[in-house]
Amino acid sequence: MDWERFAQQMAAMARDLLGRDSVAGTLERITASATELVEGCEAAGILIRPGDRVQSLAPTHQLVLDSDQLRERAGEGPCFDAAHSLRGERVYRIAGLTGTRQRRPFRPPGPAPWGSAA
Repeated sequence: MDWERFAQQMAAMARDLLGRDSVAGTLERITASATELVEGCEAAGILIRPGDRVQSLAPTHQLVLDSDQLRERAGEGPCFDAAHSLRGERVYRIAGLTGTRQRRPFRPPGPAPWGSAA
């Protein structure tokens, strides 16, 4: 990965975000940027968990909504778990982007209607 180019793209995105005039516009730009800047990211959204429910913010594709609803029904999944920890943490940090990560498998009830990773 060309980290210098990535840093320039992130800086440009940050400047762009400062120009947004609404929360919705800011979140939409963030998720659009994820699909533009993260290799292999074809759809993005922001999942929040008020209580035991999930809410999808600024989805770039219907796949995001379907995935979040499936995780809500199952009551589990990496994004679902990261959105609310038992210890009450409100921030989820990824240790690093340069190495491979061990993902825990998500096994939704019934057949998954798409082939995607969280």
